[in-house]
Order: sequence, then structure tokens, then C-alpha cells
Amino acid sequence: MTSALPSPVPKDLRQQLSKSLERFEESELVFIHRVFLEAEKQRLWREIGEDAEKERLAGKWDNLPEVIQEVRAKLRAA
Repeated sequence: MTSALPSPVPKDLRQQLSKSLERFEESELVFIHRVFLEAEKQRLWREIGEDAEKERLAGKWDNLPEVIQEVRAKLRAA
């Protein structure tokens, strides 16, 4: 069984995508928009995760249990 080799990415990919989008019907663009949103969501989750890990390693989250406990106590008192 052979697997398909990935296509080489063209150097002008952004321009080609832009031209391709112009040829799609509005109804087809809804699907493409959803795909772009999903890709953006995944990128943001990856970025947030990387930032959180850097903060954790820097010790910025060490007192998180105490902070949560203080906030809960304040909320109960309110």
C-alpha cells in the first residue's frame, strides 16, 4: 500500500489562496470560514498553552491554590 506524498507548498500560497477564494460561491465560503475559525482556535489554544507553561515554569502559578481560596472566601462573605 502506498501513501500519497504531501504536495510541495507553493511560494505564493497566500496569493493563490486569495485567488481561489474569489472563485467560490457564498455558500461554499461558509464551510471555508468554519475551517479557518477552527484553525485559528487551535493556533490560539497552542499559544495560550505555551504562554501558561512559561508562566508556570517562572513560578507565577505557585500560589494559585491560595489565591483561589482567598477569592472563594471573599465571595462567601459578600
